[in-house]
Amino acid sequence: MTRRERRQAEREGRKTGRQAPASSSKGPSMMLLATVGALIAGVAIIAVVFLVSQPPAAGTADLTSPTHIPPTDLADGRTIGKADAPVTLEDWSDFQCPACGVQARETIPQLMDTYVRDGTLKIVYRDAAFQGRKSSSSFDESVEPAAAARCAAEQGRFWEYHDYLYWNQDGENEGGFRRERLDQIAKAVGLDEAAWSTCLDSGEQQQAVIVETDQGASQGIDSTPTVYINGEKIVGAQPYEQLALLIEAAAAEAGVDSSPAATPVP
Repeated sequence: MTRRERRQAEREGRKTGRQAPASSSKGPSMMLLATVGALIAGVAIIAVVFLVSQPPAAGTADLTSPTHIPPTDLADGRTIGKADAPVTLEDWSDFQCPACGVQARETIPQLMDTYVRDGTLKIVYRDAAFQGRKSSSSFDESVEPAAAARCAAEQGRFWEYHDYLYWNQDGENEGGFRRERLDQIAKAVGLDEAAWSTCLDSGEQQQAVIVETDQGASQGIDSTPTVYINGEKIVGAQPYEQLALLIEAAAAEAGVDSSPAATPVP
């Protein structure tokens, strides 16, 4: 090998020697990046699984808002209407009862608009909380919402809470009125939640619901809804037109000339 060839070989060797370390350092860097990426992906997956597995926050977005606004300026606790109204309708109902729900959503609002607003009628809500007794659960889904509504009444918001309950029925004894749901309704109604919760947790209103339910049973109320119009008993949900005729008759008997009952106020 000539001197020129040896120098050329040495130059090639040095060139190759510089490139090899660069190649070997690139491999571990790529492995490190791949490892970090895998760790980040794993953490992201765990975070997603954790979030999905958590129960939803107790918001109000999944509640159905009532489509009727009661005349709350005429409300006094569980009574709505002028104190001197010639006709009184006592509504014995259970917040879980499907037929009571139909009456509360469809018939009672029409009666309010036609007869409560003009001073002919006042409506008194009574607890007939029977449905929860069919369940073995310690949380009675008839008694608890009734107690929750009574606690709302302490803040002057019974009828708003009443409507939210009936507009959000979800089966009988199936968790539709679990405590979380009652909390959501309290928030939606705009109650002082701390005061309302203290009231509900005391157990006093639950006992009052049970006492009134038993009183109703003792006077023969064994089905809901049952209403009394100036003492006349009507069992089962009735169409607006039927109750309107009975209210008209009761008003006439009391010597009051009330408006025609054919068409409710829209």
